[in-house]
Amino acid sequence: MKEKKDEKKEAPAVITPDERKRILIEGIKKTVVPAFIGAAFALIFVATAGKIAGKPWYLVLLLVVLVSYYVQRFLYPRLSVRVWEFEFKDWMYVEFLTIIYMLVFWTLMLN
Repeated sequence: MKEKKDEKKEAPAVITPDERKRILIEGIKKTVVPAFIGAAFALIFVATAGKIAGKPWYLVLLLVVLVSYYVQRFLYPRLSVRVWEFEFKDWMYVEFLTIIYMLVFWTLMLN
């Protein structure tokens, strides 16, 4: 039991300036990519408004989440983002951003 307490008290790792710059750039990429994916979905939904009019809203959002997840899984490694370091919260962050951007762009285009 004491071993677990000792593990928690370890000093945090020192982040070098290069590592800090890499983390900053990855953060920007993890914000911009969902914006473009959300805008693309909003364009698709405005263009196909008649076809999705009768569908339940939660199925439309589920479609966005599933498709954008796999698109981002494929796209991030090509943008030099370390996907293997992603945790559940990171994926929730990018999917939340995708949904929010999609809803914002969709609302703007409907007005």
